[in-house]
Amino acid sequence: MKITEKVKGHEIPSSVLNMNLVTRTTNESKFQQPIPEPQEISKPSNYTGILAILSQLNQLIDETPPLEGPKRFGNFARREWHDKVEQQMDSLLVDNIKTTQPGIFIELKYYLVNSFGSSLRLDYGTGHELSFIAFIGSLMEYDLLDISGTKLLILFAKYYDLVRRLILDYNLEPAGSHGVWGLDDHFHFIYIIGAAQFNSNLKAPPLSQILTSNTINSYKRSNLYVNAIAFIYKIKLGPFNEHSPILYDINTSVVLWSKVLKGLLKMYDDEVLNKFPVVQHFWFGNVLYPWKDVETKAELPVSVRDSNDAFLNKDRGVNTTKTNISMTGAPWANSTTTTGNIGRTPIIPTGRQPPNSTFTSRR
Repeated sequence: MKITEKVKGHEIPSSVLNMNLVTRTTNESKFQQPIPEPQEISKPSNYTGILAILSQLNQLIDETPPLEGPKRFGNFARREWHDKVEQQMDSLLVDNIKTTQPGIFIELKYYLVNSFGSSLRLDYGTGHELSFIAFIGSLMEYDLLDISGTKLLILFAKYYDLVRRLILDYNLEPAGSHGVWGLDDHFHFIYIIGAAQFNSNLKAPPLSQILTSNTINSYKRSNLYVNAIAFIYKIKLGPFNEHSPILYDINTSVVLWSKVLKGLLKMYDDEVLNKFPVVQHFWFGNVLYPWKDVETKAELPVSVRDSNDAFLNKDRGVNTTKTNISMTGAPWANSTTTTGNIGRTPIIPTGRQPPNSTFTSRR
């Protein structure tokens, strides 16, 4: 993957990540202080344009405070924030993303808007994280974002800080969380990037020390793997091995960072890319991510809804209905438009592997 290869051995500059978002403080409700931008920014580019978009969305959180009143999950002010994002995103993309293919803005907008969680369900999870990867990946694929590994890390760092503000300020529910049987309630790719950072770093800390306070305080500013673990320590109480057993197992039973990266990538395939409840929300459009064979460019098979509103799982020969599977339809699932692969569902295998089976070797 281009992203992981680019960030290998690179660190995030110390002034980029907001430490208040991953540190327990005496006043945890205040996350509105401005986050310093990198000082190296010079002439406008798509890199600076993405930073400007994320900065504007961050400002919209300041302008949309959470509604008062007890809420177990999901503050309704999150929907107001999302409405503002929808209203401004067209102009934000046109003003900040330079391209000779203006027709891609429709698909870019979908991926970027959906990378911040669902305004309907008031949740955030790995499917939304996947949308941001699709946004960045498509710009890289079309040579619209040719940047160094450090700058790429800065973009992801700013994105994750923004998402964590949304989670904390609006109390977003984890989307599709497997609880203790999942890697993390909200994220997965952040650990892949962080593991890639350590892969070519001779000064990388031993895995056995990652969960210690000294290592977390030393690396949470420069590495996304450690930064993600610091966020878990902020939002969860109790023994780490009880609320995050898979991460605990990785950091106590695996020795090599190369093994961690390989295992996390395989787990990402199993738990994100090959999971229908996740990819049902992903748009396979006409330009950026068409539902076609990479080599032959032929249309791939899809399933359709029958008269009983069931999904036909053709590769297994069974129907899945609302009574035997828990899922929320994607915003475009009932659309009759013919643009891209909207309203059609790719056939995805749904078998689940044991979550810790990827990390069985110590070498």
